[in-house]
Amino acid sequence: MRFAIACLLLILPLGGCMSYVSDPRGPKPEFKAALSAANETPPTDSQGYGVVEARYMPTMQTIEWRLHFGKLSGPIIYAFLQGPDGVGNERADIVPINPPIESNVQRGSYTLTAGQAADLMAGRWSVEIRTERYPAGEIRGPLVLQP
Repeated sequence: MRFAIACLLLILPLGGCMSYVSDPRGPKPEFKAALSAANETPPTDSQGYGVVEARYMPTMQTIEWRLHFGKLSGPIIYAFLQGPDGVGNERADIVPINPPIESNVQRGSYTLTAGQAADLMAGRWSVEIRTERYPAGEIRGPLVLQP
């Protein structure tokens, strides 16, 4: 019985170590964007809010995201991840999050080019939601790399 307990005491700490082994395919950077009216250009008077959580998978050059939102002025007419387009437009619509958006949670994924991935990692991407009342953008927020 003592031998069994001693073995258990040696094995249990090793099990916890497994959670610290890194993914052999490399890290998956995570991003977050807090969408608000104050982040729009120009700012709006919307009460809307949103949060985007995203993960970039470098080995597949894919970004996956989940968008949560609420209190918008009306239905979304257009939502997208935006960033530099490589020809001078710093806020180009890169990844559409297309309507109809029938719930306040949307998920999606998109394969990036090498340049898009570099801009994402450099903090040059944001998320914007447009509605009928605010066709130029109701809420917006930068995608920020999480520590």
